[in-house]
Amino acid sequence: MSADSSNFTTTTHRAPYAGISPSRPELSQRGKVVLITGSSGGIGFAIARSFAKAGAAKVIMTGRRQGLLDEAVTTLSVQFPKTSFVAHQIDIAKTADVEKIWNQFDVEGLVVDVLVLNAARIQHVGSLVDIGYREVWADFTTNVGSHMVFTDLFYHQKKRHSSKRLFLVNVSTCAIHDFEIAAQRPNYSASKSAGTILLQQVAKGISADDMQVVSFHPGAIFTSAAKDAGYNETTMKWDDEDLPGHYAVWAASNQARFLHGRFTWAAWDVEELSSGEKRARIDRDANFLKVGVVGL
Repeated sequence: MSADSSNFTTTTHRAPYAGISPSRPELSQRGKVVLITGSSGGIGFAIARSFAKAGAAKVIMTGRRQGLLDEAVTTLSVQFPKTSFVAHQIDIAKTADVEKIWNQFDVEGLVVDVLVLNAARIQHVGSLVDIGYREVWADFTTNVGSHMVFTDLFYHQKKRHSSKRLFLVNVSTCAIHDFEIAAQRPNYSASKSAGTILLQQVAKGISADDMQVVSFHPGAIFTSAAKDAGYNETTMKWDDEDLPGHYAVWAASNQARFLHGRFTWAAWDVEELSSGEKRARIDRDANFLKVGVVGL
């Protein structure tokens, strides 16, 4: 895919639209339990709000700062009183923290239906040798290692009935294929590429009817992480944060089953993806929209 992959479909979006609206009956999350990592603000918060719009029974929100999590839970609880919001302060890079909350779910008899892997580590601009192995490895611990820990514990929930279908949504990035961005932040690109291909390989070994896995680029969203990275509100034309929020709900529905194990952009029109030549290519080419070597 080229750097201009935002135009992969003829129709593209910078804001939410009818096809991915959480109010669509086909996208209903009614009665479901959803866990979203890194959801105290930004894209993760928008995703939590979108699942509440879709009628989720419980939304579990994780983050490293308790204060921000509590504020997020309070805000959403007022807006969506029919959805239960729960905060869990954890560092996803620490396996013991992650194991602890899944063990707690088992004790409570709670089964998570939808897992959204949104939290990521992004910092430092420069060459890998200048950044140093400690920082690079910290990126891989968060952006790859935590993915596997969460995925494994999610899939092997002790209270899960064998017939219960799970949905895993991975918030990836265009940096896995945009070589210009990858050159600026090689550590972020490399670790996010590895995290995305990891889940691609997970999906290869299971049916979408068992655990559906979809990865996507959320778009250009002005978050606190973007601000910390040196961007401001006028740096570029930012996308609406509800675009990836609503897209995550669509990706966690049967509507996205045909994209099992693949990578997409939230900007791509789902109706166009679901039909015509794009859909035909997806159906006939098992490697289309997957991470691999360009040119071979």
